[in-house]
Amino acid sequence: MQFVAVLVLAFAPGIFWLWLIYRRDRFRPEPRALVIRTFLWGMAVAIPVAIVEALLFLGVGDISQLNQLPLGAIAYLSFIVAGVTEEVGKYLVVRRTVYSSPYFDEPMDGIIYASAAALGFASLENLGYLFIFGWEDILLRGPFSTLAHVLFSAMWGYPLGLSKVRRPLASTLLWLGLAGSIVTHGLFDFFLFRENGYSLLAIPVFIGAGALFLFMLRHARRISPYKDKIGLMLTACPHCSQRVPLYAHFCPLCGQQLARGRQEPPAFCGKCGAAVPHQADFCTACGSRLIKQAES
Repeated sequence: MQFVAVLVLAFAPGIFWLWLIYRRDRFRPEPRALVIRTFLWGMAVAIPVAIVEALLFLGVGDISQLNQLPLGAIAYLSFIVAGVTEEVGKYLVVRRTVYSSPYFDEPMDGIIYASAAALGFASLENLGYLFIFGWEDILLRGPFSTLAHVLFSAMWGYPLGLSKVRRPLASTLLWLGLAGSIVTHGLFDFFLFRENGYSLLAIPVFIGAGALFLFMLRHARRISPYKDKIGLMLTACPHCSQRVPLYAHFCPLCGQQLARGRQEPPAFCGKCGAAVPHQADFCTACGSRLIKQAES
C-alpha cells in the first residue's frame, strides 16, 4: 500500500502537467497513445542517464554535502552531469522515436512531445527522490522541479517542431535551443545546489524559462497550418436538403425536426463539403478538425 502511495505521489505531478499542456494543442491534437508512448520513453531514458551521471559523479567528492563542494565542482555537477546528460537524453528520445512519425507535422508537436519526454523523465526521477528523501520532497519537486524539466526541454522541442516543417533558420534555432536548455538547466541546478540563500536565485531562472515557454506556445498556435482548418460536421435536412450542423434538432431553413433514429444520416465536412464518417475527428479530404457539438 505504501509503495502505491509513493507511485501516485511521484507520477501525479507529471501526469497533471502533461494533461494541462496537451489541452493547449487544440487545432490538431496528437494521438494520446503516441504522447503516452513518448512519456514512457522519457521514463526509460532516465535509467541510462542515471548510470552516466553516476559515472560522472566519480571523483567529485561527497555530493551529499553539495554546498560544501568547491564552486567548480558544483558547476560541473550542474552544467555537465545534469544539464548536458539529461537534456541530450530527452532530446534523443524525441528525435529518435516520434520525430519521424507522420503525426509530428507542426511546430506545436515539438512542444507536446518534448513535454511528454521531459515529464516521463521527471516522474521517474521523482520516484527515486521519494525513496531517498521521503514524501515531503514532492511538495517542492511536484509544482517546481517537475515543471522545470518541461520548460528546459521546450527550448529545443519547439525548434525541433519548426525544423520538421522547414521553417527558416530552424536548424540554427534547434542547436541554440539545445544549448539554451543545457545552460538554463545548469543555472537552475547550480543555484539550488549552492543553497545558503542562493537557492532563491533559481526562481527568476524558472520564471524566465516559463515566460519563454508561454511565448513559444502562443507562437506555435499562431503559425499552426491547422489554425483555420476547423469545420462543423454537417448533415442534410431530409425535407429540404439544407445542410445543417450534425447536432441541430431543427432545420434553420424549413423548420423540419431532425429525428435521430438508428440509421445515422450522412455527414459532411463544413469546411470543404466532403462526405466523412461519423466517427471521424478530422476531414479525410482537407484535414480540418470536425466539430460535432455546439462549443460554448
